[in-house]
Amino acid sequence: MKCTHKTSLNRRIAAIIRGNKGASIVLVTIIAILIITGVIILRTTTSALWASADKQLNQDQAYEMATSLGNSLDELIVNNKSIALADIATGGGVIIPETAVSDLAYATVSAKVKPLSADESNRVYIVTVVAKVADATHEYSAQYSGSGTNYQRLY
Repeated sequence: MKCTHKTSLNRRIAAIIRGNKGASIVLVTIIAILIITGVIILRTTTSALWASADKQLNQDQAYEMATSLGNSLDELIVNNKSIALADIATGGGVIIPETAVSDLAYATVSAKVKPLSADESNRVYIVTVVAKVADATHEYSAQYSGSGTNYQRLY
C-alpha cells in the first residue's frame, strides 16, 4: 500500500525538474546555501584561530617578561652582589612591587623574596618573579644560598 500523496509529490517534482520549470531557482538556492555555509564556517574557524593566537601571544609575553626580569635579578644578586636578600626579606620581601609595563597593555610584573631556611649563617632564599599579561600569568622562581651580599644560585 503506497502513499499516494508522496508519489504524486515526487511526480510533480520530477515533472518540474524535467520540464526545466524552476530548476534554475532550485540550483541557485542550493549554490547560495553552500556559499553561505562555507562563509559561516570560514568566519567561525578564523575567529577561533585568532582567539587562540592572542592567548598564546599573552602567554609568550608573560613568559618573556618573567624570565627576563628573573635573569636580570640573578645577575644583580650573584655577579654584581648588589642585592642583599636578607635585608629585603626582613623588610617585607618585595624587591619590585607590582608594576605596570608601559609597552604592553594589561601587563604587570613583580618580584618578591622569602627565606626558606632558618639557618642565619647560610640561609636559603627563594626569589619569585610573577608576570601577568591580560589573562596569562607566568611565575619564575630561583633559589639562592648565602648571606650579606654574597649569594650563590641553587639549581
